[in-house]
Amino acid sequence: MTGRFWEIHASGLHCALSDLGASIVSVQARDARGRFTDVALAPTNFSSGDPDPSLAGRTIGPCCGRVRDGQIQLDGAALQLARNEGENHLHGGPNGCAYQIWEGRRLSPAHVRFTLTLADGLDGYPGNRALTADYRVSGGTLSVVYSAETDAPTWLGLTNHVYWDLSGRFDGSALDQRLEVAARRVVFNGDGHLPERIAPVEGAFDFSQPASIRENMRLEPAHPQLLLGRGYNNAYIIDHQLRRSRGCAARLYAPGSGLQMTLETDQPAVVLYSGGFLSGETALEPGGATPGCAIALEAQPVPDPFHLPGARPECLYPNAAYRKEIRWRFETVR
Repeated sequence: MTGRFWEIHASGLHCALSDLGASIVSVQARDARGRFTDVALAPTNFSSGDPDPSLAGRTIGPCCGRVRDGQIQLDGAALQLARNEGENHLHGGPNGCAYQIWEGRRLSPAHVRFTLTLADGLDGYPGNRALTADYRVSGGTLSVVYSAETDAPTWLGLTNHVYWDLSGRFDGSALDQRLEVAARRVVFNGDGHLPERIAPVEGAFDFSQPASIRENMRLEPAHPQLLLGRGYNNAYIIDHQLRRSRGCAARLYAPGSGLQMTLETDQPAVVLYSGGFLSGETALEPGGATPGCAIALEAQPVPDPFHLPGARPECLYPNAAYRKEIRWRFETVR
C-alpha cells in the first residue's frame, strides 16, 4: 500500500506529507549555516509500501500506546478491543489510523487537510468517527490539529509518531541531542511495556532542565526502565506550571547543527522513545534504521488510563468536539 504525497512550504520550512497514515514524511529546516536539513526520519516504505514497524511520521489512533488485555470501560460497560500485540491492544489496533489511506486535500501552499472515517465497531471501538488532521507551516513552525466527531460514546486519542535527529544524520548519534521536558512525573512500565505506575522524575529520568539524552542514560545504566525499553520509552506527564514558565512542553537541541525544536501542545503527556528497538526493518536511504538513530517525542494522552493508577480516560461523546494541537517550532541557537 503506497500513498500520495503533498508538499507544504514556508520561508523557513519545507515539509512533505503522505495520505498513508496522514503522515509527516520529511521536515527540512534551516541549520546554523543556513542550509536546509532534513530532520525527520523518512522510511522508504512511504513509496515502496513495505511494512514499517516504527510507524515513523504516521498519525497514531484511535489509541496511543498499549492497553492491557485490550480491555476498556466506557460509561460502566466493559469493551474488548482487538488484540494486536500478544494479549494487548497497540496503537488503535490492526486497522488503526496509521494503516489507513486518508483523503487528502490541499487548501493552500502551506496547508493540507486529511480526513478519515472509522466505522462503528472497527477493532472494537464504538461509534462512527470522522477524523481530521490539518497540517500547516508558517515561518519555522509546523503544526497539526487533530479534530474528531462521533455518533456514539467512544474513547479517542491521536498523536503523530514522528522521529527526530536535528543533526540530520540518522547514523545512530541522535542520543547526543539535549532534551528538556516540562514534567515532574513520569510513567514507568512493567512487563510488555504496559504502563504500571506514575513516579517522580529523578536521576536518569529528570529532563526538567536541559540534559543530554546519552549522558542521562549513563547516570543509571542498569535502571530497570532503561533495560526494559533499551533506553527511554516512557510517558512524561506535562506539568502546567513548568509548561507556562518554559513556554513549551518539550525542547530538543542538536549541538552539531545548532538546530533547536520547541514542542508546544495541549496534550497532557509526551512520550519519550529513544528508538532502542529501531532496526533495519525500517528501511532508509541508504541502509536501514539502527537503535538510537532518532528519537520520538509523542504529544498524546496519558497511556492506558483504564489500568494506570491515578490516570483518567478522556472519552468523546456525540455533539462534542475533539480538538488537539501539536506545534513543532524550529530555530537556530548559536
